[in-house]
Amino acid sequence: MNINTSPNRRMDEEDSVGKVTGFFLFRNIINGYNDDKDKEEEERKSIKKYGNIALILSIISLVLSLCSIILRMSQYDNIGVPYAVMSILYIVGGIMVASLLGIYGFVFSVMQVRLNRKSIGIISLILSVLSVLSSLSLIVFLII
Repeated sequence: MNINTSPNRRMDEEDSVGKVTGFFLFRNIINGYNDDKDKEEEERKSIKKYGNIALILSIISLVLSLCSIILRMSQYDNIGVPYAVMSILYIVGGIMVASLLGIYGFVFSVMQVRLNRKSIGIISLILSVLSVLSSLSLIVFLII
């Protein structure tokens, strides 16, 4: 029975169940980024996967927050249960989920920019900042 207990053990040697779950998936992406960072210059220039991930997350976040803002602005004098349900949806969908997706999009866009400064990284960086700002502006609209 050969058990490798060294602290420098690679992720490939660990169990395959941990590769699928949430935090471990993010850790695998970070390990993949470290491997991509160590590649040669020509190979690094062709990598756009972090920018694609960031762009998708930022667009979803921006759509969620802008839809929540538009729905909030169009809602005038609703009272009672529908108002409470809509307020919970605004808080969960428009603020929490959109902010988290925007922050993750920001992280991936910074990874793309640090890797090779592709234009997709800059575009997704701008979109992720806009999505976080729009979800923060929803807080203002909920207060008013």
